[in-house]
Amino acid sequence: MAIRSAPAPRSGVLKIRAHMLKVDVTPDPNAIQIASNESVYGPGDKALVAARESLGAAGRYPEGASEILATAIARRFSLDADKIVCGFGSDDLLARLARIYLSPGDELVYPIHGYQKVPNYAFANDAVPVAAADENFVADVDQMLACVNERTKIVMLANPDNPSGTYVSGKEVRRLHAGLPSHVLLVLDSAYAEYVVARDYELPMSLVDEADNVVMTRTFSKAFGLAGMRVGWIYGPNEIVDVVRRIGITFPLSSPALAACLAALEDDTHQDFVVAENFRVREEFSNRISEIGLQVVPSQTNFVLVRFGEKDVESAQEFLQQNAVIARRLTAGDFSDCIRFTIGDRQQMITTAEVLERWNNG
Repeated sequence: MAIRSAPAPRSGVLKIRAHMLKVDVTPDPNAIQIASNESVYGPGDKALVAARESLGAAGRYPEGASEILATAIARRFSLDADKIVCGFGSDDLLARLARIYLSPGDELVYPIHGYQKVPNYAFANDAVPVAAADENFVADVDQMLACVNERTKIVMLANPDNPSGTYVSGKEVRRLHAGLPSHVLLVLDSAYAEYVVARDYELPMSLVDEADNVVMTRTFSKAFGLAGMRVGWIYGPNEIVDVVRRIGITFPLSSPALAACLAALEDDTHQDFVVAENFRVREEFSNRISEIGLQVVPSQTNFVLVRFGEKDVESAQEFLQQNAVIARRLTAGDFSDCIRFTIGDRQQMITTAEVLERWNNG
């Protein structure tokens, strides 16, 4: 009798774990859903109309969609379209970079409290994720550089970061890049850049143009309100963008996604409203939560991370759910006493604060 054996996956794949806890799905249509960093305001009317109108062409593949969108992105942000490639969300593009530049045994350096999916990009390629210590959830450039060695191939930093909401100044990002060997790729995920108000923050487009080993990823999922369309883009040197494009799937964008993104790029009014409202509500919510004795990590994004310290974070999460507020509890390492709250509209965040006040006073 023949001995049967199943195909074996890469050993690293078996190390991949979910990077965030699932939240309870509630059938309550009035529940406040603030767990996944979507924009509560959604897409603008122009994007919605364009997506609906595109459905008439749903029977055909959108030929050249990535190039069409790249041209529109370049026009909006004054960039070189040849240095842009689009994919189905930033996640797709970050995974492609890992597939291209990581071999078994290579190392990927990232801040320990940075985007919690980063280690999985390394594991999927039998590479090694190396977590650099940080300072109060803020990436520490010196600690990251101290982790770089001859096996390092990628340094990855989300800026601002998730789930902390913290950021690194443009000066510090440039210092990080200056300390890297030329063969190490610096990946800067700028998914939340539209929300940043800090004056010392710098979008990395200029650094990309100046260097051969820096790329920036962006997304339509956050401030543009198109999370369900799953569209992201990368800006980088031609040689890097070329190989990222080579390993992309055929027809990476759907017709509705392309139409919605093109329209969203032309709708400054909606995005200006989203960014302004997010800032106003975020600051109001943060101040109110701080007043009840919880620690709010200063945020430059559309969410805030709240530390409960010695208070019972599990009971807080349970009380929130009982009152139809669905936020994201975190459990790994120093996140074990934290809940992340995506910023909803003003009334949703007033209600959320009131629920937390009742829990705290109970």
